[in-house]
Amino acid sequence: MKENVKLSANAMIGINDLILKGEIVLFGSTYMAKFPLYEFINKHHFENAVYNRSIAGLTTSEALEIVQDCIISIRPSKIFIALGEEDENNIDTIKQYNQIIKRIQFALPKSKIYLICLQGNTPYVEKFNANILSLCDNKKIRNIRLVSSSSTEANLYKMQFKQLSCFFRDKPLTMVEAFAMAD
Repeated sequence: MKENVKLSANAMIGINDLILKGEIVLFGSTYMAKFPLYEFINKHHFENAVYNRSIAGLTTSEALEIVQDCIISIRPSKIFIALGEEDENNIDTIKQYNQIIKRIQFALPKSKIYLICLQGNTPYVEKFNANILSLCDNKKIRNIRLVSSSSTEANLYKMQFKQLSCFFRDKPLTMVEAFAMAD
């Protein structure tokens, strides 16, 4: 396991006692680690807390090693997984991804799992996304394809957050909330 992954995972484990159980967790690698999640969350009011447990450079094999301590032990009700961008040369990526899902399902059978597709249109990304789609059942395991282009990086993050945030809610949006999110 890379040193930065080990240090980040240990830091997350160290604050597990501070986290509310039954909330929402994002678990991913580089893109989700740099995603300005908390900046957006601070602008909106959700019924649930949202925690970003993403680590820059995290591979699926490393995620498999830390999923128990970093995700399962905090017992989230919804888990968003965005892995695979660091695994282009790993022939076992989908097998390991599936093992991560199975561990979560076994430990947290009532939790909903959302698999976030990779962005881009390389042969690796297309094959990877097709493979994770095959892991979805659209009941307990769903797939999310984030928009992948915009005029600016800030607008891209904003559009992607809007896509994700509808899954952060337990209740439907009111009209007032929808207009507030639109700005």
